[in-house]
Amino acid sequence: MQLELPCITVGIACFNAADTIARAIESATKQDWPNKEIVVVDDASTDGSEAVLQEMARQYPGLRVIPCEVNQGVAAARNLILAEARGDLVAFFDDDDESCQDRLTKQWRRLTDYERLHGAELVLCYSNRHVVRTGQTRDVGMSIGREAPEPRGRIVANHLFGVLADSHHVWGKLGSGTLMARRRTFLAVGEFDASFRRCEEWDFAVRAALRGAHFIGVNEPLIIQYKTASADKSGKTALQYALKLRRKHKDYLVKEKAYLASLAMAHARFHAYRDHHWRNHLFLALAYCLLPPSVLAAKLASHLIGYNAARMV
Repeated sequence: MQLELPCITVGIACFNAADTIARAIESATKQDWPNKEIVVVDDASTDGSEAVLQEMARQYPGLRVIPCEVNQGVAAARNLILAEARGDLVAFFDDDDESCQDRLTKQWRRLTDYERLHGAELVLCYSNRHVVRTGQTRDVGMSIGREAPEPRGRIVANHLFGVLADSHHVWGKLGSGTLMARRRTFLAVGEFDASFRRCEEWDFAVRAALRGAHFIGVNEPLIIQYKTASADKSGKTALQYALKLRRKHKDYLVKEKAYLASLAMAHARFHAYRDHHWRNHLFLALAYCLLPPSVLAAKLASHLIGYNAARMV
């Protein structure tokens, strides 16, 4: 049976995760998918992660640990995983998360069923997740494309940029820590952009969307996502990379007549996440003023439908 199933590479990019990397690796080793390999790239950690990884490698002889002399960021680490992967598919696990033991099986089944049904070539498969912050389990984060109709193509890029009003597809979260795809899909889309320390998964998703990729998910929480603080998640780092993402894809956004609106939307999302309500409303109003009339009308109609539905509850 093992020989009939494709090999799946579990890839983990590790940086200063001495307190959590063992948990992530153990969840990978416990996967019920029999034909797998586990590749960990240690991105020049300085907190003792190297010692933990050496001990884990002694416990699990099949574990491959690839050390880096210089820290280059998670995008470069994932590119190294893809270069070293021997599997037909690659599933990324984050170094501070925990995956359910049937994650690989359920994502493989979802991906292959979708491919057969739609004849799709480029498919990115995510999943729902439990989110844990400061020891308390929060609501489940729902995945993009967790049920039909799943989005595909450039509308996904416009959705990520915040310049799309679409109620016909199933939207939700994406993130590389829940992602599985065929290795050939990663190669077709191209490497993660190593100049991004944040938003690298959004840039990858945008490029995939512009190539016509399909975005699907498993409608179950297969990952426990632990929200941990780090230097690259603080201050205005997230906003800086969100703006960098839009500048990188400026030519496309200009063609969509949505470049300035997408910049304003990046500011609105940043302030909304930090509960800066008046700044959020200010930039949201600016974004709406800058949207193409057809998109603005669709967004206002969507909000009106939601408002009327709320009143009827």
